[in-house]
Amino acid sequence: MVRRRRSAAFTLIELLTVIAILGILGAILVPATSAARIAALRAKTRAQFAQWGSAIESFRQEYGYYPTFETGGAGLNKVNGNTAAGTNLTAIHRFYETLTGVRRDGTALTGATTGNPVPPLGQNTRRISFITFTEADMVSTTTTDTTLTNKRGLLRDAFDNTDIVVLVDRNLDGKVALGTNGGDGINSLPAVSPADNTALRINGPTQGTSGDFPTGNNLGVRAGVIFYCAPPRAAAQADLLMSWK
Repeated sequence: MVRRRRSAAFTLIELLTVIAILGILGAILVPATSAARIAALRAKTRAQFAQWGSAIESFRQEYGYYPTFETGGAGLNKVNGNTAAGTNLTAIHRFYETLTGVRRDGTALTGATTGNPVPPLGQNTRRISFITFTEADMVSTTTTDTTLTNKRGLLRDAFDNTDIVVLVDRNLDGKVALGTNGGDGINSLPAVSPADNTALRINGPTQGTSGDFPTGNNLGVRAGVIFYCAPPRAAAQADLLMSWK
């Protein structure tokens, strides 16, 4: 009598069980991977802010004061200031030019040395390079990424966010504080937008004695330079990424 060998193939129930297990594992691993990626980008952004802050501190050590980047307009106290995105890298970019001593296209700074605000050449008169911005710091003018074409030529964080606030201790009292009387000429903390929803405006850090930005007599952030921005999916002040927190 000839015995038939049992087929080694999976039964339908076994196959469905394996698919279900894989689906459960995927549901567990994908969010964990995404969270790890976001955490890594947050750490990278903080490292960028630390480098930019060190460059500004080096400027102060060289010249005895903190540079002025923008004094009015929608770009007040912003890293990219009022510089419009685009491929024209000879257009003034106060943050970039003041800290590098050259224009974004690598050409020498020329033109006026006085004005309000004082032009980069009038502040960094020795054209000292306090920092070298890498490709990771700036959106390429030739990018074909449709999510970045309206940010060409602008400085960015690790999330490709170009809406970044920078505040400095203008009166050199060891803290960044609001107000003009005993403060640093900062009337308010600018709102920012996350890179994935530029239409959303999130107010600056929570103010108050117990807030992220303490206000009042002898308060403020104990630092010479601070930055903050809104990472992707940010929806409220509590979601802001702040260099001092």
